[in-house]
Amino acid sequence: MIQQKDRIEAAIRHIQTATDVDPWAMELAVDALEKQIPKKPKMPFDACWICPICGSRVEHTFKHCRRCGQAIDWGTEE
Repeated sequence: MIQQKDRIEAAIRHIQTATDVDPWAMELAVDALEKQIPKKPKMPFDACWICPICGSRVEHTFKHCRRCGQAIDWGTEE
């Protein structure tokens, strides 16, 4: 079964190789798709979880960063 991450990465490759797409729209689409791939949050010295993309504080109950929209991977299986 194809995982969501694989589908997103395939869509990104397809968009990046398309020749009839406005470059600005292509960059916007790729950025939006990449944010859907969950990334592990960082934990600096103050024991606060931090978004790996924008550096904002992320609560453990959040599925996405409230500031930039990055999907957060808390290490749980769905």
